[in-house]
Amino acid sequence: MKNLCILALILLLAGLAAAPASAFSYGTNITIDDGNASSGTWYGTGEDQEVEPGMVGSQAWDLEGFFLDSDNVLSLVGGFDFVDGVAGNEAFSSGDIFISTINSEGDSPIYGNIDGVDGNTSITNSYGYDYVLDLDFETFTYTVYQLDSSSVLQTAYYEQNEGSSPWQYNDDDNSDDIALLTGSFSFSEDVLTDFVGDDHYLLTGFDLSFLGHDTEFYSHFTMGCGNDNLMGHGVVVPEPGTWLLFGAGLVALALVRRRNG
Repeated sequence: MKNLCILALILLLAGLAAAPASAFSYGTNITIDDGNASSGTWYGTGEDQEVEPGMVGSQAWDLEGFFLDSDNVLSLVGGFDFVDGVAGNEAFSSGDIFISTINSEGDSPIYGNIDGVDGNTSITNSYGYDYVLDLDFETFTYTVYQLDSSSVLQTAYYEQNEGSSPWQYNDDDNSDDIALLTGSFSFSEDVLTDFVGDDHYLLTGFDLSFLGHDTEFYSHFTMGCGNDNLMGHGVVVPEPGTWLLFGAGLVALALVRRRNG
């Protein structure tokens, strides 16, 4: 019984430690190199002010990063205005969030290969992504759909930014798809000192727990022009509350055994 109590205490402490303090209130930075480059030195160690080759390099087009917190909530930060886009042009508006899970063979999504033609074109290609979070900025809700080789997605507009594709998922082109789940998200203008430039925006509330604990994944987002391609790489972890409940259960079991003994 002593060993059981020690195990329970360890699990309780592990649960309390599972949500460490972070420099970002919305989680750990899981952003990775987006693979788009005009030379071997295009992409630096940080995402600040980086846009794709040949595109406008101002703060308004800059996507800063993906973040994942201890509750498996995904967030996006950018100088790009996720709700209003840039210059009121729909072609430059937000896309959807695409998720690729990593299977036993280690397959990853296709990104960073710049090749194509101008236009937000419908294409039958999942780009290796398994799920899409279809965003509705009128209701601030999202719907999760599973993707396969027959899924129709919209590409980023500019030819030199085809490596930023996919851009959006269209309900009309995928009318047979059945929604897996729905959720809500929030938008705010964050005053951040962690990034270069002013007017940073935050999208948050995307719960990735549906992927399952210990699932390794890639995440992807771009705007209509493909001016910046945001890529993330993370792992879904058990929520701290799960460990706390498990540990509490072991403590209760130890007490019951002691009383009966």
